[in-house]
Amino acid sequence: MRWAELALFLVPFALFAAWRLAAVTARPQLVWGTLAIVFVLAAGTVWLGLSRRMDAGTAYVPARVEDGQIVPGHAVPRGSTAAR
Repeated sequence: MRWAELALFLVPFALFAAWRLAAVTARPQLVWGTLAIVFVLAAGTVWLGLSRRMDAGTAYVPARVEDGQIVPGHAVPRGSTAAR
């Protein structure tokens, strides 16, 4: 296992422990501010996911290299010959 993977796995646990320790000794404003920030980040994540989703009945064509140029990934209608 790589060290980076282990660190990425352990970061949420360390952040939770730090939050719990801070919540015991912190002022209520700090706790509510932290919760507000977490809510704004979660709402932003949901908004980004909804705004970047593909329409129903489409298939994703991954990025590829054609004639030395990078063609970005895109969505095409299902059953289209370009979807292959």
